[in-house]
Amino acid sequence: MAAQIKIELDSFSSSYHLKIGLIFLCVFLIFYFLFNSFNPQTNHFKAHFNYVEGLDIRSDVKLAGITIGKVTNLEIDNNLIAVTGFIDKDLDIPKDSIASIRSEGLFGKKSLLINPGFDMPFDSSNKNITFTDTTDSYSIDMFLRYLKNINE
Repeated sequence: MAAQIKIELDSFSSSYHLKIGLIFLCVFLIFYFLFNSFNPQTNHFKAHFNYVEGLDIRSDVKLAGITIGKVTNLEIDNNLIAVTGFIDKDLDIPKDSIASIRSEGLFGKKSLLINPGFDMPFDSSNKNITFTDTTDSYSIDMFLRYLKNINE
């Protein structure tokens, strides 16, 4: 039986197998992109800060130490820095949550930390979350400059 299957498969040209493989790959990619476009798995967020030194695009967004998203853009907006990104849509984040920028260790990389509050969660049908309460990032450099100014 196996020999008969091998003979039958060998009767087709290699270009035929290539065409079948490409058709399968195209159909798979079409279904993948259609599924992701109709069922987005993330909510977008925006938060405004005075100072975001060390925070970069692709920095982690964390809730209770667990990564739940990424920062996608940093831009100046009315003399403030607007930080935008995405977070998992399955999470119910309270409206009074505080977005803050924290470093991992003394000289570690920065991440956006969401400190959850106790209010009702953001509306899950709205795909855009705006954090109104934020705390700025402070670095060792800023602290040393402050100490230098005190000594002068």
